[in-house]
Amino acid sequence: MSQDTFLPDDNLAATGIAGLDAVLEGGFPRTNVILVQGATGTGKTVFGVEFVYRGIVEFDEPGMIVLFETSPAKLIRDCATFGWDLARLQREGKLEIIFTSPDVLDEELRSPESLLLEKASSMGANRIFIDGINLLSPPAPGTGGRSVEIRSFRRLLQQVIDSFSRARLTAVLSHEIPSFVPTSDTLDSSGFLVDTVVQLNLIKDGRKTSRTIEIVKNRGHKYSYGQHTLHITDGVGLEVFRRVQARVYSEAVQPSSQVKQSVTGVAALDLLTGGGLYEGSTTMVIGVSGVGKTVLGTHLLREGITRGKRGLLVSLDEHPAQIIRNAAAINLDLQTLMNDGSLRVLFDSPQELDIDAHFNKITREVEKHGIERMVIDGMTSYSTAIGDQKVYRDFVHALVGYSKGRLMTAFFNYENPEFLGISSFMPDFPVSSIVDNIILLSMVEIRSAIRRCITVVKARGCKHEFDSREYLIGEGGINLVPIDRKGAMTFSRYTSVLSRAPTRRPARLKTYQRAAELALE
Repeated sequence: MSQDTFLPDDNLAATGIAGLDAVLEGGFPRTNVILVQGATGTGKTVFGVEFVYRGIVEFDEPGMIVLFETSPAKLIRDCATFGWDLARLQREGKLEIIFTSPDVLDEELRSPESLLLEKASSMGANRIFIDGINLLSPPAPGTGGRSVEIRSFRRLLQQVIDSFSRARLTAVLSHEIPSFVPTSDTLDSSGFLVDTVVQLNLIKDGRKTSRTIEIVKNRGHKYSYGQHTLHITDGVGLEVFRRVQARVYSEAVQPSSQVKQSVTGVAALDLLTGGGLYEGSTTMVIGVSGVGKTVLGTHLLREGITRGKRGLLVSLDEHPAQIIRNAAAINLDLQTLMNDGSLRVLFDSPQELDIDAHFNKITREVEKHGIERMVIDGMTSYSTAIGDQKVYRDFVHALVGYSKGRLMTAFFNYENPEFLGISSFMPDFPVSSIVDNIILLSMVEIRSAIRRCITVVKARGCKHEFDSREYLIGEGGINLVPIDRKGAMTFSRYTSVLSRAPTRRPARLKTYQRAAELALE
């Protein structure tokens, strides 16, 4: 069972909003009063309406919506774009939409015989949403004093909270905040009275605008801290994507990665790693553009599929059609594997990449289709698309942590900017300690000809070779250049193969080296 799957809890009111109950670790405590605050356009009304709507259609909990400014007809029309038929729910008696004024609502809640609460009781309502609770706090006449206004609003808000508590209603109250008012300023006036505070934000980054959601407090239940990505999607409603972070899975797993070694499907790699890499291991494949990283990844996925292990290829660089075409050029058939469902390809445009949503897509593909081998092609593109290096680091750590948590064999292709000569083969931050294996694919210039070179830098638990070997990309993919009749490899005649200037070994040096080898024998 995934961490994001929660057993029913009668003490919690699950929201039903996609991704939000995972952040809330099940939902809001029942009878909590929830303040949803944010500037215009952040999604407050959609949040409150969906909370009531999902309660009706998914949990059979009738609900009420109280409006001050938007007419019920407009609300019904707007919600139809999400596929929500509020009119039908009204006809069935499961939903009541009330259009009133702040003054009337204030009088209703103060009255010992409130018609609003009587209606809630008669229809068995469990949830209520009031859109625009800040409209209950007009400026104090003749004073203009902000402190008087805040005290007035607190008294009114306390009346609302007491009324809903007596009626055993879980209530959502939306609160409009001018974009120039700091969050802490608004919390002083209302946030400490309610049980839960949900902050919705619009964040501008250059010409890009994105939405976030943050649970500021939630009395009576734990939740996931921090700002999470929020989408408003036609045909769906709200979608919450938890911020990128390494996830801990509670289900028991067998440490198969420690006892089972598997061939990769690339004879060259199997030879250099002493028989293959461990299932469940994580590997960083580093090399310049055109050196064969994607070809290697394709090999690894195809070999896994022959062993009954479904594969996933994730790319920001190449469209699936282009990947299929390039693989077919070297007689690697991916289309058939995609048609039968054994291979999945996930392509996301790097333009305005939403990393939280993207990470969620990856995990959904893995969990929905039972993926056991994954290749992330083009890690460098993530660095460029994300921009914020801290978020990029979090994303890489999350991918590695997620893969290891599921004992899924994973390969991360990273493009090194060095073309000839490797002065630094690590990404923008050190990852050597968190991945199990490092494979270096490089270009070497020998006598004015460019040669491809493969080196296994690190392979945990494997008796791997340290020799740099030449390989070719052609029919069937990657193949090592054979050892010649004298038992020599292409690069054995040269020193500093991975440097900017490999040089041929002197004949005398070869003699001394052979003598040393004989002495050791």
